[in-house]
Amino acid sequence: MRSVRWVATGLAAVIAGLAAAVGLWNVIDRAPPIAEPRAEADGLNLSRLLVLVDGDMAATAYADGRLHPIEGAQDLLVILDEPNNPQSERRTVPASNTVMGWPGAMTADPSGRFAYVIEGRTPPQPGTDRMASVHDEMPVGTLLTTVDLDSGAVVSSVPVCRRPNSIDIAPTGGWLLIACGDPDAELAVAPLEGGQPRTVRSFDLDLPDIAARPDIDDGLTYAMIHPTGAAAGYVLSNLGVGLVRFTLGDDGVPIAADAEAPVEEGDWLTVGRWTRAGDHFLVADVKWGPTPLGAVFVGDGQIHSFALSPDDDTRGIVSSATVSKSPEAFEMNRAGDRLIAVNMERTYLPGGALALVPGRTGSSLSLLSVDDATGVVATLGDPVGFRGVLPEDVVFDADGDRLAVVVYQDHDGPRSDGWVEIFAIDGDDIVPTGRRIPMPRGAHDLYTLD
Repeated sequence: MRSVRWVATGLAAVIAGLAAAVGLWNVIDRAPPIAEPRAEADGLNLSRLLVLVDGDMAATAYADGRLHPIEGAQDLLVILDEPNNPQSERRTVPASNTVMGWPGAMTADPSGRFAYVIEGRTPPQPGTDRMASVHDEMPVGTLLTTVDLDSGAVVSSVPVCRRPNSIDIAPTGGWLLIACGDPDAELAVAPLEGGQPRTVRSFDLDLPDIAARPDIDDGLTYAMIHPTGAAAGYVLSNLGVGLVRFTLGDDGVPIAADAEAPVEEGDWLTVGRWTRAGDHFLVADVKWGPTPLGAVFVGDGQIHSFALSPDDDTRGIVSSATVSKSPEAFEMNRAGDRLIAVNMERTYLPGGALALVPGRTGSSLSLLSVDDATGVVATLGDPVGFRGVLPEDVVFDADGDRLAVVVYQDHDGPRSDGWVEIFAIDGDDIVPTGRRIPMPRGAHDLYTLD
């Protein structure tokens, strides 16, 4: 009996210790509190706002494999012609896309006539409601879809590469650059004629194989064209950053590509933005790593500034700024002196035992400054919390004093709707307005047209 009492006492002590540890974790590591609206909701200076919707899965499917399919849901491009008008109607166009990649799955031509959407993953087989791992089992995509934004019609859908991960358009509007999950053809270039993609050119960059998860993260996970149009910054397998230089043909479209070896600094890198001067490539770091536990026990993320000028050989991180957890995306204002990072915190975790993990009940935004000459980035103030699960993207309006943030779904359940939420920038402060533009579940990517 005495031994039984010892065991019972020991178990009680262990349980009490675990409860205390979880309680302390929730105190010291919780998401920023949700801020109350205190700014006017109008003033969003955009002519059009484009939103991608993934109709295939709930946000928490990353963690538990449960898709929670919604009958009739499909992948969409949502076109908001008057985003500042709450009574404005929206138009929707079927366009295959996926949330299973970093933001950057669409772009548009400079005239605002055509949008281009990539399909990193295809929809699952009808009737599929669960997968052991969405990363392993969600079918790989290949398509680039062109949409006429005036008519709202799909113009074409053409294969461009294996698992297109990001898309960007040249400053001239003459060609598209696609980062591909193919270690033997990491980049694809699609020349444009009259806004329509023509014969795709693929480039083998001969980069090292550093993928922590082969067939999931191999190839380029992100790429963005340099302001000159003669080079691009890339992210390789979420782990390295480098520069690729282009040889341009008479039509200004790349005919050859020469890539530098990547700088393997940072932990788990997502999207990038060039500074206006083009000497530094800013890259978000969510810090997760390749294992599921990394996304559970993750610490605060960072925005890194890499020296990556095509005009000299200096390489590596020159500055880093800490934000909050899981900053999958960020955006720079038109002036090039402010950044906004959207922090998902741990909202991608489902309930059950993981309900004990802090950071599931809200997301946040962080405001940063950037020095265009030096590339130095610095966090301004504390993160501002807001409601929403898996906010994947954020954009500034043309004036730089309003933000649009896209939220994948609500906390009410795995089939709850998403929305686009508007925030104001007042000096160095992020101010909620309380205005939401309703979206179907799965809203995940934004693009603005001034």
